Amino acid sequence: MAKRSLDQLIGLVGSLLGIIMGAIGLLIHKLISSFPQGDAITMILFSVIGLVGAFLVTSRKKDAGMIMLVIGLAGIIALPDYVTVIPFLILLVAGIVSRL
Repeated sequence: MAKRSLDQLIGLVGSLLGIIMGAIGLLIHKLISSFPQGDAITMILFSVIGLVGAFLVTSRKKDAGMIMLVIGLAGIIALPDYVTVIPFLILLVAGIVSRL
């Protein structure tokens, strides 16, 4: 098993949490139609891009940190709900740790 760095683990947790929360949001939209479908799809898309950034940490640390920083900020700006901000705050922290 490959050794993972702290920034990669934080990025993976934030991205996977965002994907899971986006999938739950899509399920809730299908059942109740109270959760906006566009927000869930945007959350999944941003989380997948953050996941790519988390995997790039091993080869290009600074570039991966910039990807996670940008996606973290974009997620916070685009999806300002309290629940959807959590994964993007985690990605923001991963990007900051990776850029140091």
